[in-house]
Amino acid sequence: MNSAYRNVVEEVKNLKGIEEAVALAIEREKEARDFYLSKAASMDDPKFKELYEYLAAEEVKHLGYLESYRDKRELPAISTEIPSGQSFTPEFDLGRTKGGEVTLGDAGILLAALRHERKSEDFYTEVAKRVEDESLKNFFQMLAGYERGHYEMIDSFLDEVTRFRMQT
Repeated sequence: MNSAYRNVVEEVKNLKGIEEAVALAIEREKEARDFYLSKAASMDDPKFKELYEYLAAEEVKHLGYLESYRDKRELPAISTEIPSGQSFTPEFDLGRTKGGEVTLGDAGILLAALRHERKSEDFYTEVAKRVEDESLKNFFQMLAGYERGHYEMIDSFLDEVTRFRMQT
């Protein structure tokens, strides 16, 4: 177990109930939304802009699910099926990036995004392990699955970026 995962496990262990877990998740989703929106606003390249706008919109959806649960104490009427990555992942063609230049700064932003998605996935997975209500468990597993899908999408984007860079 790596230290980042140990930190998440410890953090979840110290939460005092589901309300505190949901409040923390809401704050994290807001931070992620703001991060992605700020990156989208600063991008000249339309493919990076599209990626960050997509991720910001995904975080807004998660935020809505969590706020709905917080406010109504009922799970939102959404499928708890975890979608396959292909069903909600936009396609990016890095060969058509503006000017074909991918900077180390771009890669650094993608790495920060990867870390966030992984930490969110770990958080939701740990919360799911600790709740007894089956529908809540499914809800948090679904959120973990969404974060895993985002992680895989960003990872493949990063893979394309680095492959593209190495070939030039």
